[in-house]
Amino acid sequence: MLKFTRLLYFVSDHLPCKIIRGDKEHPYLERYYLCSVLGRRFYLHRFLGGDVDEALHNHPWRKSCSWLLTGGYQEFISRRNGPNDYSQLEIESRNLSSGSINRIDSDCLHRIVQAKPETWTVFWHTIPRIQPWGFVVDEEDGTTRFEEYANGRGPDWYKRAPRGKHCAERLAFQ
Repeated sequence: MLKFTRLLYFVSDHLPCKIIRGDKEHPYLERYYLCSVLGRRFYLHRFLGGDVDEALHNHPWRKSCSWLLTGGYQEFISRRNGPNDYSQLEIESRNLSSGSINRIDSDCLHRIVQAKPETWTVFWHTIPRIQPWGFVVDEEDGTTRFEEYANGRGPDWYKRAPRGKHCAERLAFQ
């Protein structure tokens, strides 16, 4: 497995890199752009930890999928009852390990709770976005609401991103 992890680092050194951060500015994911083909966009992900935001989040695409290459993670997952229905969510916990496939469609809400060291995945999603990306926020009165997440980098971030081996943020966390 060590040889395969080294191969992933070698490949990611040459790919456009973006560090994903939570609301507290802690990095939790390295994203490397692989390609876009047949209406899908592919990435290599390296988890630095679990999602730092405690709320469940959606993905803005009709379909997305993650194939765990190494490591594994625990996730909380739920499905909405309707397009804008965030009430009465039944949340389950599941553990995914190397070789697992994780399908995350537009009605799915999830949160990576804990990732094992050196968890790498191939992640793909359909193009284009069909809904805003955001988080389910619990209100003080017990209700829930959806809070849109504003990401200013845009869908073509990889065209101007540094390669992995030149990504200063990445080097600080290895």
